[in-house]
Amino acid sequence: MRSLPYTGTAIAVRKDVFERLGGFDPAYEGCEEYEFMLRTYELLGAESIGHVSGALVTHDPLIESSGRPLEEVLVTVRQAVAEHLQRLGIRAQVEPGSLPATSRVRYLHDAQPLVSIIIPTRNQRDVLQRCLESLLSHTAWPNYEIMVVDNGSDEAEALQYLEGLKALEDELGGRLRVLDYPQSFNYSAMNNLAAAEARGEYLLLLNNDTAALHEDWLDAMMSHAQRPEVGVVGAKLLYPDGKVQHAGVILGMKGPAEHVYIGQDAKLPGHYGRLQLDQNLSAVTGACLLVRKSLFEQVDGLDAKELAVSYSDIDLCLKIGKLGKRIVWTPYAVLMHEGSKSQTGGVEAAPDPVKARRFDAEQAVMYRRWLPEMRADPAYNRCLSLAATDVVPEPDPALRWDPDWRPVPRIITQPADHEGCGEYRIIAPTRALVNAGLVQGEASQRIYSPPELARLRPDALVLQRQIEAHQLEAMERHKRFNDPFCIYEIDDLVTNLPVKSVHKKHLPKDMHKRLRRAVGLCDRLVVATDVLAEAYADLCSDVRVAPNHIEDARWGHLRPRRGVGKRPRVGWAGGISHSGDLDLIAGVIETLKDEVDWVFLGMCPERIRPFVSEFHAPVSLDAYPATLAGLDLDLAVAPLEDVPFNNAKSHLRLLEYGILGYPVVCSDLTPYRGEYPVTRVRNRHRDWVEAIRAHIDDLDATHRAGDRLREYVRAHWLLEHNLDTWLGAWLPDENGRPVRPDKKV
Repeated sequence: MRSLPYTGTAIAVRKDVFERLGGFDPAYEGCEEYEFMLRTYELLGAESIGHVSGALVTHDPLIESSGRPLEEVLVTVRQAVAEHLQRLGIRAQVEPGSLPATSRVRYLHDAQPLVSIIIPTRNQRDVLQRCLESLLSHTAWPNYEIMVVDNGSDEAEALQYLEGLKALEDELGGRLRVLDYPQSFNYSAMNNLAAAEARGEYLLLLNNDTAALHEDWLDAMMSHAQRPEVGVVGAKLLYPDGKVQHAGVILGMKGPAEHVYIGQDAKLPGHYGRLQLDQNLSAVTGACLLVRKSLFEQVDGLDAKELAVSYSDIDLCLKIGKLGKRIVWTPYAVLMHEGSKSQTGGVEAAPDPVKARRFDAEQAVMYRRWLPEMRADPAYNRCLSLAATDVVPEPDPALRWDPDWRPVPRIITQPADHEGCGEYRIIAPTRALVNAGLVQGEASQRIYSPPELARLRPDALVLQRQIEAHQLEAMERHKRFNDPFCIYEIDDLVTNLPVKSVHKKHLPKDMHKRLRRAVGLCDRLVVATDVLAEAYADLCSDVRVAPNHIEDARWGHLRPRRGVGKRPRVGWAGGISHSGDLDLIAGVIETLKDEVDWVFLGMCPERIRPFVSEFHAPVSLDAYPATLAGLDLDLAVAPLEDVPFNNAKSHLRLLEYGILGYPVVCSDLTPYRGEYPVTRVRNRHRDWVEAIRAHIDDLDATHRAGDRLREYVRAHWLLEHNLDTWLGAWLPDENGRPVRPDKKV
C-alpha cells in the first residue's frame, strides 16, 4: 500500500470512521481516497481494511482524473506516504518508484548489524566460486560473514577450492568459514547447522547457484529486515537469461506453493505493478531469504525431519507469519539464480524414484500443516488461477465462488466425458439443479489440487467413472487432505461389456480391481438402474439408484413432423457401441426395405447400408436433440441384444424417442419393461417384422401411440420435475455421511 494507491476510488467507508478522521483532505485532490486509507490504517490498523475479491467495478488509471495536472498528483501521492510515515514515527525516505504512480520507501536505520550468509554446496567448484566472488565484489553492506556448508564434496577440484577457502579463514578474520556436513543431502539440516554457528544478528540463506548483480542488494533487504514488524525478506531473482526466477511465492499455486511470474520478462510491470514493487507476501524462496536469527530460533529453524529438501523455506515463512511478522519481497534486491542447480547439479544425486517419493511426502506434510492458508493466500486474489504462474484470471467458475457465501448446497460434479454418458448422468442434472436455484454447482473435468478443493469446500463431490491411474491418485488426495463427501457414479456394467462392443478392447484388463479401489474411496455409489445396484452391491455399503431423466429445456420444444414421406419413415439413432444390437434387426431392415424408408443417425453398418434410405452422420451432443427431431420419424426402433450389459442399461433411448412423440418398437428386455406405452417384442425376426408392419399399416394409430408415449414421458420422466431424486442421490444425509447399513443395498 505504501508502494502504490492500488485500492483505487471504489471504497466503502463507515460513516463514523469517515467523520472521526475528518473525511477527505482537499490538499490531496486526485489521491484523496489513498491518503484517507493511509490515515485509516494509522488509526485502526490493517484489520480495519477489508477487500471484496470479486470484480465489482472497472476504471482505467490507478490515479483517477482530477482537476490537477498528473505530475502534481504523483508528487502528492509521495507526500501522502511521507507524512503517513512521519505520523507513525518511522524514519524513511520516499522516492519515485520505477512505475508511474508508485513510490519506493527506503527505511532508514542507524545500525548495520552483522549478517551471516549461509551457502550450502557440494562439488560444483565453478558455481560456488562465482557466487562467492560476486558477493565479495558486489556487496556494499559492510558487516557480513560468509558460511559455506560443504555436503561431502568429493571432486578434486572442489576439494582443493574448499581447502583454499579454509586457509583464508584466519586471514579474513573469520569473515569466511567452511563447515562440513558429510551426511546425506538435507537442505534444512545444513542451514540449521550454520545458523547455530552463525555470529550474525541476521541470517541470509543463499543458494550456491546465485550471484549478486548490484552492490546495494543487501542494503535493500536490510532496509526492510530491520523494521520490527518484518520477519522475513526475499529478493528478486533472475535466470541467467534475465527472465524472472523468483518474484515471490503464492500459496496453493500448482501444489503447495510456487513462484509467481516465473519465466516472465523481468522488466514487465506485472499485475498492478507487482513485479516492480515492494509488497507483503505469505512466503519467499529460501534461495535468497533474510531472517532475524532470533526469529529463526524461535520457530526452531527449518524442519530437517519432515521437510529435508523441499518447502522448508515456505514452512519457515508461514511459521514466522503466524507470529504476526510480515514477509516482504523487494524488487530492489536483484540477484542471478540458475534455479535448483544446487540439487540437480550434484548436491543431491538420489535416483529419481527416491526423490519423487520424498517430494510427495514433503508435499503431504505441507498440505497437512498449511492447507487452510493455501486455499486463500491473502497476497493473491481468489479470482486468479492457481494452476498458472503468470497471473491470469481463473477460468473455472467454481473456483471464483465466494468461499463463504453458500445459500444452497455446493456440489462439484466431474463427468467422465462430454458424450451421452457424461451429459445425461452428470452435466444435465447439474445444469438443471443450478438453474432451479437448488445448488451451487459446476460440472468440470478438471482435477482439482488440494488447495483448490479446499477453496471450494463442496458439500458433495460427484465422480463419474474415474478409473485412470491419475484419477485414482487424485481421489486419494481428495480424501487424504480434504475428505469431501464423495460419490462415485456409474451407469453401465463396465465390468461385463458385450463381446461385439468396440469399447471392450480399450478398457483395462483389471477393470474390476480399479473400480473396487475407486468406489472404496467414496462414501456412496450412485447407479442408473436396479440391476446395476445389485451387480455392484459388494463395492459399497451405500448404493443409491438415480434413474435417467430427460431435460425438458433441451427437448420439450421439439416437435417432429409426421407422415412427411411417401413411405413410412422408420428410424434408429445410436453410436458405434451398438453393433451387436443392430445385428439383431439386420434381416428385418432388409425384409422391410421396400415397405419403409429406413433412417439412421450416428452409425450404420456396411451390411445394412444398401437398405437404408437416409444416413445422418454423428453430430455434437448439443445438436443431437434437434437432429433427432429433424428425422421426422413415424416409428422408432430400439433393439437390444440379450446380454448382461444391456439388461443393466437404462430406459434412456425410450425417453429420447418418447419426448419427441416417436412411437417405439423395442426389445422385450429389462430396461424397456414397465409402464411405458411402447411395443415390446422378442428378439426374433418374425416378431420384429410383424410389430413394425402393424404400426405402418395404421399410421394414425401409430401417431397416437407416439402421443401417449410423449405424455407418459412428460408426466413421469422430465428432469426438471425430478430434481429431488438427484438431490437425494448426490447430497449427504441430513446428519452428514450416511450411516452404514447392515445390508449393502
